[in-house]
Amino acid sequence: MKENHNIRVLHMITGEYVVCDVTQIREDTNFLGYRLLYPIKISLADEDENGNYTVNYRRWNPFTPYEDHRISPSSVISAMVPEKSVLVNYVQKLKEGGADLSFLPDGGTEILE
Repeated sequence: MKENHNIRVLHMITGEYVVCDVTQIREDTNFLGYRLLYPIKISLADEDENGNYTVNYRRWNPFTPYEDHRISPSSVISAMVPEKSVLVNYVQKLKEGGADLSFLPDGGTEILE
């Protein structure tokens, strides 16, 4: 699958991992911060008897109805492309929640196939 989206797993300075659509906020040539669209906190559950882990998903900021956040660049340690199953689960959870997937090419259809 080609990478034609801006979905990333962010490792935050708080230790959290957040999967979301990430874009840069710029003013002229100045980099001001990141825009996180539909951020979901992800974490690993305990390892099962076969050595597999379950990924837990929950809203990153449940204290607001908004799903579009602005953060400082100093809040992020790293930003990486998500593993395929994390990407598919993330898009599926957004779809099930009624999110507008128009920020993804073809509305996320290619990711979910």
